[in-house]
Amino acid sequence: MLDIILIQDAKSGVKLLDYREESTPFKSEHSDIFTGFLSAMQNISKELNIGTVVLISTIGERGHNCILVPYNLIYVILLVDKDDSVDFWKKQGNKVASKFIETFGNNFSPYEVGRFKTFIPILKEICYNCDFHE
Repeated sequence: MLDIILIQDAKSGVKLLDYREESTPFKSEHSDIFTGFLSAMQNISKELNIGTVVLISTIGERGHNCILVPYNLIYVILLVDKDDSVDFWKKQGNKVASKFIETFGNNFSPYEVGRFKTFIPILKEICYNCDFHE
């Protein structure tokens, strides 16, 4: 099950959009911490030239997969249950990213975050059409 989708500007690390399922235990402040952590991980990967981080997994009763989908100027970050298909969610993350770039283009300012809230209804439509809620 999906908990969170974050859309992050790849260059600045700014969180452009945060979508959380109603049933998720994660709060908005968790998204901010998570976005900062992922920015740091991405910067370390670049600095060490070890490739792009695309998956972080946790184990245990509340284990999750954090799937990072690099796409053009953004990252789509999906936090899903550990038992969900990583390949399925990568595909869905690419659909979300493609639609985001189609909607806002390649020349958006990452600092106009309020503007990206208009993507939430589109994101919800994508979510419901790709069986996020089964």
